[in-house]
Parts: sequence; C-alpha cells; structure tokens
Amino acid sequence: MIHEPSISVSKPVTLPSAPALEIVVINVRQAEERRRRITAQFATLGHPWRFFEAHTTLTNPALRYDPARILRTYARQMTPSQLALFSSHYTAIADFAENGAGDYLLVFEDDVLFDTAFPLDALTRYCSDTGIDYIRLFGMYYAAAKQLNFFFDRSIVRYRSSPAGAQAYMLSRKGAARVMETCRDIETAWDLSLDEFWKTGLPIYSVYPFPVIERFSASSVPMNKYGPLSPRERLAWLAHRARNKLRKLRANLRLAQADRSLRARDPGFQQVDDDMIRHG
Repeated sequence: MIHEPSISVSKPVTLPSAPALEIVVINVRQAEERRRRITAQFATLGHPWRFFEAHTTLTNPALRYDPARILRTYARQMTPSQLALFSSHYTAIADFAENGAGDYLLVFEDDVLFDTAFPLDALTRYCSDTGIDYIRLFGMYYAAAKQLNFFFDRSIVRYRSSPAGAQAYMLSRKGAARVMETCRDIETAWDLSLDEFWKTGLPIYSVYPFPVIERFSASSVPMNKYGPLSPRERLAWLAHRARNKLRKLRANLRLAQADRSLRARDPGFQQVDDDMIRHG
C-alpha cells in the first residue's frame, strides 16, 4: 500500500527539481503497534512511502549462508531473526536496483523516530551533486569520522569504521546495485555488511546530528554470543578480522583525495530560516 503525503500548501510554490525518492519501511506484518506508530508519525512526511513486508526467514534465494564459514567470519551462528532481517533489507534494495522507478531509496526500520521536517529533497540533490551513493541517517554507536562538509546547519561526515545499526539509510540506484552485487554472501550482520566499504566501494557518509533516533524498545532481532569455536575456527576468525582491518586501512587511505574534493565544495554553515523550510 502506498501512503501519499498529507500536506497542504496555501499557494503554489515552485520547488527546485530533486531526484526521485522511494521510501520503504521494513515491518513484520504482525508488529501491528509499530506499524500504527510509523503510520501516524509519517502522516506529515511530505513524500509517498510504503511498508515492505519483512521476511521471517532467509527467503531470498540469491543469498548464500554457510554455517561453517560464518564461524570463521562472524565467530558465531546468526540467529533466524538476523537472517530474516538480512534477507528483508537485501531484497528491498535488490527490488529497487532492478525495478525501482526512483533515483534514490530511503530505507527505514519500524522502530525509529524521524524528524519529518528534515529536507529529504535537499538531501537527494546534495547526494546527486556530490556523487554520494550511500548515506546514513542514523548510527548506533560512536565511531571515528571526518567532518567534510555542511548540510545547512548539520555536518556531512565520513565514518572511518561502522557506527552500526540499519535503522535509516539512503542509497542511489548505483549504490543499490553495488550492495546487491557485493552482499550476496552472508559473512556478518546486515548493518556491518552494508558498511564494509572496502568491499562494496561505498564510503560511509552520514548527516550529523542524525535526523533519526531509535526508539528505546526491546529488540526483535536477538544475537547469539560468540563461539564456541575450535582452535582452527578461532584462528581463521582472527585472520579474517586482521585482513578486514588491513583492507579498511587501505580503503581509508585511498579515500583521502575524495575527502579533499568534498571539503573543497563545502557551502559553509547555513542557519535554517523560513525560506529554506518552504523551499527545501
């Protein structure tokens, strides 16, 4: 079901053109209370959006999960809920990459609080102008980052490592295709897989402060504890971690030039005023 925006405008306003944006909220149909909260919250969003019915198992046949390999890359088995979440996000992105009509896809999980006044059209224009194919609107943890640019009175940062969490992020069609291509083999949790920029080729950009926060609520996606691992499995896991750290280091070094280029295009701090709000 497509939810059309319920906004009223007192007089015609000509807005600058913006890339077309598709918005999906991943939700298990049985989570009715979460669905009601999102529907009420997004009533003033100003963009069409829809629910994506979340998978309850590893449903997508394009995904590959090897119980033996996951111990060498994640040091534990993934839970059925983690696999279902991975399948849901991957499928929503693959559907957009292959069949979407828009230029960008914004993915939400259903446990978020979103500032619906946040200028999404301006963000898609900014990403299109600067060649950003993946940008987060939320991060779960503190992670080292570089401040590169301003977006009105907020910052555009590039994370040097994953801040974790997949509650809200946006991908271009090119970015979605890269995720579809590089994330078929399940080697870690979805949010960490999405942030393996040395593999996907998609640097982790974000708006900060985040326009999205996670509700304080019980997780619907439990995780297993580490192990148990045999000595050989533990050695393989440690070697995998070391290789990824080296790849991450090299990728961060390679991104230095892109960082300088983005800084050179910095429009500077812009205090939000009524005209900006009207014209996005």
